[in-house]
Amino acid sequence: MSQDIIEVIHRLATEGKAVTTATVRARLSGPVNMAELISLVNRYRTAPESLPETAPEPITSEPDRLTALEEKVRQLEARLTRLEGNT
Repeated sequence: MSQDIIEVIHRLATEGKAVTTATVRARLSGPVNMAELISLVNRYRTAPESLPETAPEPITSEPDRLTALEEKVRQLEARLTRLEGNT
Protein backbone atom coordinates (compact mmCIF):
# COMPACT_ATOMS: atom_id res chain seq x y z
CA MET A 1 0.00 0.00 0.00
CA SER A 2 2.82 2.46 0.72
CA GLN A 3 3.91 2.21 -2.92
CA ASP A 4 0.40 3.28 -4.00
CA ILE A 5 0.51 6.23 -1.60
CA ILE A 6 3.94 7.29 -2.85
CA GLU A 7 2.76 7.10 -6.48
CA VAL A 8 -0.23 9.32 -5.69
CA ILE A 9 1.97 11.83 -3.85
CA HIS A 10 4.31 12.05 -6.84
CA ARG A 11 1.38 12.37 -9.24
CA LEU A 12 -0.16 15.22 -7.23
CA ALA A 13 3.19 17.02 -7.02
CA THR A 14 3.69 16.64 -10.78
CA GLU A 15 0.24 18.09 -11.40
CA GLY A 16 1.09 21.03 -9.13
CA LYS A 17 -1.68 20.18 -6.67
CA ALA A 18 -1.47 20.34 -2.89
CA VAL A 19 -0.18 17.18 -1.27
CA THR A 20 -2.39 16.70 1.78
CA THR A 21 -3.76 13.62 3.49
CA ALA A 22 -7.19 14.48 2.06
CA THR A 23 -6.03 14.87 -1.56
CA VAL A 24 -3.95 11.70 -1.42
CA ARG A 25 -6.78 9.73 0.22
CA ALA A 26 -9.23 10.92 -2.43
CA ARG A 27 -7.03 9.47 -5.17
CA LEU A 28 -6.63 6.06 -3.54
CA SER A 29 -9.13 3.26 -3.96
CA GLY A 30 -9.98 0.96 -1.12
CA PRO A 31 -9.02 1.07 2.54
CA VAL A 32 -5.94 3.03 3.58
CA ASN A 33 -3.68 2.71 6.59
CA MET A 34 -4.10 6.29 7.84
CA ALA A 35 -0.99 6.18 10.03
CA GLU A 36 1.10 5.24 6.99
CA LEU A 37 -0.64 7.87 4.84
CA ILE A 38 -0.03 10.65 7.38
CA SER A 39 3.57 9.55 7.87
CA LEU A 40 4.34 9.57 4.14
CA VAL A 41 2.63 12.93 3.54
CA ASN A 42 4.56 14.49 6.44
CA ARG A 43 7.77 12.93 5.17
CA TYR A 44 7.11 14.40 1.71
CA ARG A 45 6.43 17.86 3.16
CA THR A 46 9.65 17.76 5.18
CA ALA A 47 11.91 16.33 2.50
CA PRO A 48 10.28 15.55 -0.86
CA GLU A 49 13.44 13.85 -2.11
CA SER A 50 13.24 11.31 0.74
CA LEU A 51 10.42 9.43 -0.99
CA PRO A 52 11.69 6.96 -3.57
CA GLU A 53 10.83 7.64 -7.18
CA THR A 54 8.31 5.21 -8.57
CA ALA A 55 8.64 3.51 -11.89
CA PRO A 56 5.98 1.30 -13.38
CA GLU A 57 7.03 -2.29 -13.60
CA PRO A 58 7.25 -3.49 -17.17
CA ILE A 59 4.56 -5.93 -18.15
CA THR A 60 6.20 -8.75 -20.01
CA SER A 61 3.44 -10.92 -21.38
CA GLU A 62 0.01 -10.39 -22.90
CA PRO A 63 -1.88 -12.20 -20.06
CA ASP A 64 -0.05 -10.04 -17.49
CA ARG A 65 -0.93 -6.92 -19.46
CA LEU A 66 -4.58 -7.95 -19.64
CA THR A 67 -4.67 -8.69 -15.90
CA ALA A 68 -3.12 -5.28 -15.14
CA LEU A 69 -5.65 -3.52 -17.36
CA GLU A 70 -8.56 -5.40 -15.75
CA GLU A 71 -7.31 -4.38 -12.30
CA LYS A 72 -7.02 -0.75 -13.40
CA VAL A 73 -10.61 -0.86 -14.71
CA ARG A 74 -11.80 -2.26 -11.35
CA GLN A 75 -9.99 0.53 -9.50
CA LEU A 76 -11.44 3.21 -11.76
CA GLU A 77 -14.95 1.78 -11.46
CA ALA A 78 -14.65 1.77 -7.66
CA ARG A 79 -13.43 5.35 -7.71
CA LEU A 80 -16.25 6.41 -10.03
CA THR A 81 -18.83 4.73 -7.79
CA ARG A 82 -17.36 6.50 -4.77
CA LEU A 83 -17.40 9.86 -6.56
CA GLU A 84 -20.97 9.39 -7.76
CA GLY A 85 -22.03 8.63 -4.20
CA ASN A 86 -20.62 11.97 -3.02
CA THR A 87 -22.78 14.09 -5.34
